[in-house]
Amino acid sequence: MSTKVSIVAGIRGSETLDETLLCLQSGFEEASGMIPSAPHNGVTPAGACQAECDWSPPELLLDAAADDDGLIVKLIEAFGEDTAARIERIHAALSSCDFPAIRSEAHTIKGSASQMGADAVAEVCRELEQVVVLRDASLVTPLLNRVLERFAEIQEAMAAYAKASESSVTP
Repeated sequence: MSTKVSIVAGIRGSETLDETLLCLQSGFEEASGMIPSAPHNGVTPAGACQAECDWSPPELLLDAAADDDGLIVKLIEAFGEDTAARIERIHAALSSCDFPAIRSEAHTIKGSASQMGADAVAEVCRELEQVVVLRDASLVTPLLNRVLERFAEIQEAMAAYAKASESSVTP
């Protein structure tokens, strides 16, 4: 069994881009309070999704799927596969400093995550979209790492939902 470490969710939407950049350049993840990114201090702001969070499909998704858990599980799988592929493309784009490609992939992930109720992933992608316009890979890397963290957390929560949905289906 692995040990779970709580991490700082990161910059809140209320900080300005200048404050965000200052914090990222200084090695901090949270602008107000200036909490160092390492070592992790165990603080998790309200609304941050951790692996133990209960994920449930947002109302829009339930309506679109007509409450069909099988379809929702397929959408979870598609979201996971698509997002993982896009994150890989961001890594490749970052290695070649292709900032427009990074922004495009982050934008697409943000939209998909919003539709799937993965708000923590969407929020970090929104931040990534804002920072990438500065064309500085050293600012993009910490945000990409946070996208990976949030994606892993939501994937775990979605997998738990899918498992529960599959076990509740009667033959």
